[in-house]
Amino acid sequence: MRAPVSTWFDKLLEELQRRQAEQDARREGRPFPRRPRGFNGGAGAGDDGGGDVPPDDRPVRFPGSRGGGASPRRWLLWVIVVVVLLFLFGIVGRVVDLATDLMWYGALGLTGVLTTRLWAQVALFAIGFVAFAIPAAASIWLARRIAPQVPVRRIGQFEVPDASRAVTIGLLAVAGVLALVSAGAWSASWETVLLFLNGGSFGVNDAHFGRDIGFYVFGLPFWRFLQGWAVASLVAILLLTLGAYAAGALRWQFRLTAPVRAHLSVLGAVLLAVIAVGYQLDIFDLSFSTRGMGAGLMGASYTDLNAQQPAYVALTFVAGLAAVLVLANTWFRTLWLIGLSVAGWFVLSIVVGGLIPAGIQALQVSPNELAVEKPQIAANIAATRAAFGLDAITQRPFTGSKPLTRELFNDNRPTLQNLRLWDYRPLHDTITQTQILRSYYEFPDVDIDRYQFSGAERQVMLSGRELAAPEGQTWTNEHLFYTHGYGVVVVPVNAVTPEGQPDYLVSGINQQGQLQIQEPRIYFGETPSSYVVTGTRTPEFDYPVGADQNATTTWSGKTGVGIGGFLSKLLWAMRLSDLNLLISNQLTDSSQILFRRSLTERVEAVAPFLTYDHDPYLVSADGRLVWVWDAYTTTDRYPNAQPLDGDLFTGMNYVRNSVKVTIDAYDGSIRLYVVDDHDPIIAAWARIFPELFSPMSAMSPDLRAHLRYPEDLFTAQNQQYQLYHVPATEAGAETLYSKQDRWALATQQTDVGGQAEVIEPYYVIMKLPSETNAEFVLIQPMVTAGRNNMIAWVAARMDPGHYGERIAFRFPSDTSTFGPAQIQSRINQDSTVSAQFTLWSQAGSSVVRGNLLVLPMGDSLLYMEPIFLRSTSTSQPEFKRVILASQNRIAFAETVDQALSQVLGETGPPPPEGGGGGGGGGGLPADVPGLVARAQQLYAEAQQALAGGDLGTYQARLNELAPILQRLAELTGASPQPSPTQPAASPTP
Repeated sequence: MRAPVSTWFDKLLEELQRRQAEQDARREGRPFPRRPRGFNGGAGAGDDGGGDVPPDDRPVRFPGSRGGGASPRRWLLWVIVVVVLLFLFGIVGRVVDLATDLMWYGALGLTGVLTTRLWAQVALFAIGFVAFAIPAAASIWLARRIAPQVPVRRIGQFEVPDASRAVTIGLLAVAGVLALVSAGAWSASWETVLLFLNGGSFGVNDAHFGRDIGFYVFGLPFWRFLQGWAVASLVAILLLTLGAYAAGALRWQFRLTAPVRAHLSVLGAVLLAVIAVGYQLDIFDLSFSTRGMGAGLMGASYTDLNAQQPAYVALTFVAGLAAVLVLANTWFRTLWLIGLSVAGWFVLSIVVGGLIPAGIQALQVSPNELAVEKPQIAANIAATRAAFGLDAITQRPFTGSKPLTRELFNDNRPTLQNLRLWDYRPLHDTITQTQILRSYYEFPDVDIDRYQFSGAERQVMLSGRELAAPEGQTWTNEHLFYTHGYGVVVVPVNAVTPEGQPDYLVSGINQQGQLQIQEPRIYFGETPSSYVVTGTRTPEFDYPVGADQNATTTWSGKTGVGIGGFLSKLLWAMRLSDLNLLISNQLTDSSQILFRRSLTERVEAVAPFLTYDHDPYLVSADGRLVWVWDAYTTTDRYPNAQPLDGDLFTGMNYVRNSVKVTIDAYDGSIRLYVVDDHDPIIAAWARIFPELFSPMSAMSPDLRAHLRYPEDLFTAQNQQYQLYHVPATEAGAETLYSKQDRWALATQQTDVGGQAEVIEPYYVIMKLPSETNAEFVLIQPMVTAGRNNMIAWVAARMDPGHYGERIAFRFPSDTSTFGPAQIQSRINQDSTVSAQFTLWSQAGSSVVRGNLLVLPMGDSLLYMEPIFLRSTSTSQPEFKRVILASQNRIAFAETVDQALSQVLGETGPPPPEGGGGGGGGGGLPADVPGLVARAQQLYAEAQQALAGGDLGTYQARLNELAPILQRLAELTGASPQPSPTQPAASPTP
């Protein structure tokens, strides 16, 4: 019977202590009693069996060593069962996802897009696994084979267990897990690898190292990934190998024999060689440095080129030399070469790679930064302008100083006829209140477009009526009955009813408007939505007819996934975790499931490698409703180019609007059209997924007429243009460095007394200066940084033949032209406007200010701001006034024509409206707030006349105050005051 574990440990400790005492006695020359012969299992049968002698001659074994040990615990079996079940469930879930995805992509005709990505990931997974597993297993096996094996089987009477085999199996298991990690890293990098294999040339070399931009965008990320993976893998393999040798040392004496030294030296030398390659890659990464060149400019600086680059070259040599010395250690049989090489590499990496560049930056560059960094700043300007397409912006002089005239207005009649009286924000609130018609509809957004009506192009705002089923729906209602939205509303930007409401071109449901749409149903849109099933025994709700009747329909598109068979039902029930799909008796053999119906989910599943605009817009083309979504190719690897700091393109330093995505609102079919054939990134993706992209020539002319220059791209380009409107010369570098000519995006107030916000780019139909015809353009004003004076306004053209052309109309630097914020300040100070705003606010309403538009006409500027009134009891705003402004006049009127007359000085502004909507005796307001507002207006005008020395007008305004004060006294019960027409003293100008 085996002794307890504690007994054998006690005996082992006793034997080790006895041996230590014997060694001490010998060292000190003292006698030490010999142990009994029977202790070693020899002739000791006659001993008395004292405490030092085991009960028999058999060697003592550790518990759990070969020949003994406890049986496996039962809980371990349960752990294994649970792990296996989880693994199986995970595999089943992946199989279901793959099967349903194949069905969905197949319905779209894009199976190749999925299979290309899947096969690439599978192949890279295998490469990553094999590339780590084979070297790791081979190194462990080699360590087991060549490790010295001099037996050390006992310590005294105790046999040392042979744990090397178990440890080796454990190391192989760890290597397998690490191989899976390696495989996952390779599989996750499928985009990097495929772009490396399919990327091409940009045809432009970087300014410092002479490499094509394509090397930085396509090649360098791959080599960085490969080098980083190799370093991590070699370190892991080296540790596993040392573990294998350590496992052998548990059983046998370890000696650093020549084979062992050669094995470890080869691994160390390869690791150092890979590190040396990394230093060479670091040289190219200097193109993305942010050291020097002023306030965070990106690119290789003077220090990078003259200190850091030589340091990396030196470190490459040192690491390579260290690799040779480590490898030479195989023959020299010494450790000092390894220590010398590693120590030298470590010291040089600190001194040469860190201290010397930092010293040069602090002592040589910082005191003379502009002088030494001019060439590098010029390279940054050139790269940034190329990366964001700023070189294509044409600059034209513009003064805006000429006066507005009637002849100028007549010459720009198309611009005035399309003035945007409706701002998208109050319009969205209005149509949400008036055009939803049923609680299960919603308008997620308002889009701006242009259409031909009666032979003339008109700018309109359009919004789709999408489905938003109310809460508490049954499964049948949510997935079978309510399946789609219906129709659009279309509003001319300049059309307002006498009641201040939109004058719709298309409104209501199933109504014949001026814009003919053959298929108005919206199954796919911006609204997040779950799946629906069509072709069932439950008819689909189409639109309401009367108070209690509904029209029904059945979807007849081609992108649905058949779900009539049992296997399909089972797969989709598992995919969507919905048992009703399997057991419902409403499904038939012709039933189809519409999956991924929101634009974001649908398009990004097809092309996740693109960046998408924040605003897909709905257009009516070829008799159908079609979503158009701008997609971008982006990268942060354009050398020396300045990255953006914005919401959509944060960190990116190259952006191209290379793709227009269209999604049929009824059918859900997706097309990706390549609109920029010169973009190497989209060319690489087109080589990877040739069936995914179509040329622009395949787009119908009707649809092409509605393409817009994307607002997000325009904003990003203008953000960069604030600094990078200067040329890529030393003079431009000096201007950029000193920020002598820095621009900023103009701001405005959207609420009375509210915070200033950046003016968004706005689409308008207008006639550009020096052009003969009106066109659809996107414009944005810019001001001098730190000031509010206009410095430029930028326009992007998009009509056929001019799409993508951009013009920066620049104001002279020696003049002062009012910017939007200054115009708004003048509007706020205008007595008529401020009095009316006060009156409306006191009457229980809030004033909503629309976008302030800056409209160039000839060589003049016209400012326009629509004013809306929102009652505190409802969220529905009404259009009330339009404000037009020139450099010296403010017009405030109900119509554009009235405002044009006022801004020309032909008529004056009308008095403020009474809060109650009518006047009292003598044309006075009928209520106290109206009278107070009118008194304030007259008082302000009197003070203005007094300050200008116009005593006649001053007296006239005081005379007009008399009946107002009298009326206020009657309404409030106050005593009448002396007439202001008889002042106590003459005013002093």
